[in-house]
Amino acid sequence: MIQIGRRALLVGAAAAVAAPRAFAQGTDPIRIPFTLTDSRVIVECMVAGRGPYRFVLDTGGTIGLLDARVVRELGLRRIGESPLAVRAVRTPYPVHEAPELVFGGVLRQASAAFAAISDFGFGDGAVGSLAAGVLSAVNGELDYDAREWRIYGAAPARPDWTRYDRAIVQHGNRNGSSFLFADAGLGDQTFRLGLDTGMPTGIRIYRRTAERAGLWDAPRWSPAAPDGRTRIARAPALRLAGVTIERPLVSIMESPQWPLFDAGILGLPILRQFNMATENRSGALFLKRNGQAADAVPERYNRAGLWIARDGAALSVGVVGAGSPAAAAGLAPGDRLIGAEFSALVSAFQGAAETRLPLTVERGGSRRDVVLTLADYL
Repeated sequence: MIQIGRRALLVGAAAAVAAPRAFAQGTDPIRIPFTLTDSRVIVECMVAGRGPYRFVLDTGGTIGLLDARVVRELGLRRIGESPLAVRAVRTPYPVHEAPELVFGGVLRQASAAFAAISDFGFGDGAVGSLAAGVLSAVNGELDYDAREWRIYGAAPARPDWTRYDRAIVQHGNRNGSSFLFADAGLGDQTFRLGLDTGMPTGIRIYRRTAERAGLWDAPRWSPAAPDGRTRIARAPALRLAGVTIERPLVSIMESPQWPLFDAGILGLPILRQFNMATENRSGALFLKRNGQAADAVPERYNRAGLWIARDGAALSVGVVGAGSPAAAAGLAPGDRLIGAEFSALVSAFQGAAETRLPLTVERGGSRRDVVLTLADYL
């Protein structure tokens, strides 16, 4: 097992910097296995001699996170706090030291630090996350075909990969990770987008980007969280690393949640189709199309095109997507939904095309019965 010297480091930031020092240049890389699910890259780690615990490998994160319940169970010592915009609101979080961390049974770090967080919902049984620095701070590689995260002493030559220079960017938290970027094409425009393996949405862009790409006024879109203000539309194509991905779904928000990612972000459903490598000293990122199928992750969107507004138990139409089944049924914002139950209705909107949903709608004191037929309309 490769060992890293004893320091309390923020996992995913400075922690990864120490890894290449643990083995000589020119030797075989450290090979850490991971599991790939529909929405997560999962690495199993032992923490303070307990586990293994599942961690999300999150290249959109600035420092490692750990569920506060696990922090308490392990009795980890608090060593400070760090301000983080974890839920798009910048808040100080307590930081705790783990006396030992073992990645995948292969790489041992004698001391590490995590920000403790409650009720986060990492998904797929994970209790924490490893941040962008596990790649950006080293000569690293994510190989989705082999299910390996590799760390190299000396960066290998990559003549058949697409190279992006100045693609490793430090921002904000000086103790946190540097982030990863690549150039991608939408419409006739090229944008520098962040790369976030922790984001289950394939492509997220913002209004200014969508307007330049000709997607803001798409003839068909479906509303999404938060509060129906996000639009889900289909782009004609995405161009990345010399590859064209036809008709991907795109999530469009009014304004950026984080200043650094002001054009947009590529998430795991897109990134899993490309092996990703970093060359830390030069600040370069490399991408190469792998053998993962473009349609490996099922597409999910609101097939009714209807966002429901709630006022206590009362439900009404909040947002109606352009070109949607809800628009075809004549529904409009403000229409009251009589006798409907919120959770059941929201779940039904994710159903299969041709599913028929009977609704009773009240407008201006008059009621009418409507049949809303779900469709793959995007």
